[in-house]
Amino acid sequence: MKPNWFYILLSLASGPRHGSAIQDEARTLSDGAVRLWPATLYGSLEELVRQGWIEELPEQDRPAGGLGRERYYRLTAVGRQSLEAECARLEQLARTARARLAGMEAMA
Repeated sequence: MKPNWFYILLSLASGPRHGSAIQDEARTLSDGAVRLWPATLYGSLEELVRQGWIEELPEQDRPAGGLGRERYYRLTAVGRQSLEAECARLEQLARTARARLAGMEAMA
């Protein structure tokens, strides 16, 4: 999974958000390492919608109080499954890396 997709899905795991809120949350979750510039963000959002991992909220489901122009997105069930699978993959990768590093320490 592309890192920007991971952070978009992760930002939507806690609830629907609009584009700039997704950008801010991704930057926060990554400790500033991931910056989703508008072209990257909106291209990724379009692709994630095509994949069926996220969906745009219908106008009547959007939170009140916005400017009205914001497009809100939410995670789908398939998107949550994809995020969970990626988390499991990353956990396994980290376990493998730690085991290799521990093996190197034993050899030293």
